[in-house]
Amino acid sequence: MIMTYFRAPTSFLPPLSTLSSHTTTSMQDALQDLKNLYFPTTALPPRRTQSINAVPALRQDISDTVHVSHSKRKGHLNHSNGVPDSGYASEEDEAEMEGDLECEAEGFDADVLRSDELERNFVIRWLTGLLKRSDIWMHALNSDTEQEEHIRLAVIEQASKLLAFFSGDDEQQEDALTRQFMLPFGAGGKPITIELNDAPLAPTDHTSVGLQSWASSIIFAERICANPARYLSIPQEASPLRVLELGAGTGLLSIASARLLDRIGVDATIVATDYHSAVLHNLLQNVKTNNVSVQIELLDWSRPPPLESYDVILGADVVYHPEHAKWIKNCVEKVLKKGGVFWLIIAMRSSGRHEGLWETVDDVFPDGGCGFLRNEGCGGEMKLAVLRREDVGRREGIGRVDEVGYRLFEIRWLTCRSCC
Repeated sequence: MIMTYFRAPTSFLPPLSTLSSHTTTSMQDALQDLKNLYFPTTALPPRRTQSINAVPALRQDISDTVHVSHSKRKGHLNHSNGVPDSGYASEEDEAEMEGDLECEAEGFDADVLRSDELERNFVIRWLTGLLKRSDIWMHALNSDTEQEEHIRLAVIEQASKLLAFFSGDDEQQEDALTRQFMLPFGAGGKPITIELNDAPLAPTDHTSVGLQSWASSIIFAERICANPARYLSIPQEASPLRVLELGAGTGLLSIASARLLDRIGVDATIVATDYHSAVLHNLLQNVKTNNVSVQIELLDWSRPPPLESYDVILGADVVYHPEHAKWIKNCVEKVLKKGGVFWLIIAMRSSGRHEGLWETVDDVFPDGGCGFLRNEGCGGEMKLAVLRREDVGRREGIGRVDEVGYRLFEIRWLTCRSCC
């Protein structure tokens, strides 16, 4: 019988001390070799691997495993669920990990390697270090193409899944998490209770970040329920209040608004939108679970279809790419009533690929609080502008570690002449 041989991980895993110099292909090959060694899912042809670069079929294998969807919305996800964000291991940890084992680059029987605790522990520490240093590798991209960036993000996701396999709890990590929120209502009223399903991130679409409930939406939902008259602009007339949520994700803002308005007896039409199919499916389940009247629609910010007008538009942590603020403004200009309000809350991240993205909102929405100049030939028409902005501090127990706070924007239609 012909045996299949594998190299020891200590002999082929790329050193993390020079992570920025490693190519996408070399990291894909390394992860595929780990998968083939420790968690084979299909029968491989008998072979003795002399070099991971000598097996081009591995590239297709890893591509099949972590297929990348090329969506129109250019969202980004920097870190996998459950992995500390932007953490850097110390030099001592790195030196210990890369220098404590030496192994010749020769072939071993798979069972021998799998039973070797030193090799296994080395792999776990290597994967952990890779995830902590993911930003370094992402920033080292030599190519400006979005496709290459998406592939690297998928590689990081695959590393996270492999680490979960080693932990023996992959099945648990793939399970959905049910979260219950108790949102304060008014001045001492009975809290608004909401139950949401936080689904695992879609393995075929790394941009589907809406499967998770993010801190910005939690903070803003609490504010809405505590002061509905301030944030929902409840009309005095009999016409129903129309509310639109952009990038609704798990639907916390829409569901909270629906439950709140129902409690105070305000007739309303609430529409929650997102782009990703997995997110929309999870959103539908959350609406059903909470038994609220919320319509669900697909919306592509880059190509918005004709929509009805709305009194209130909500958005929480929806800017993950410099183009997103521009697309969102384009959407809001088309659907916000002249007397309406657009509430946008953005996480202020201090590091990583999303650092400073909240500033792109100021780039596309002029400051209307202290005035903006009327351009020649303006004619005094109305423009969307930031009327107020408020910085909100971090809350213990929620949010990513790179979130230093949150910025809440109140955006309304203002006339040029009112600010000149």
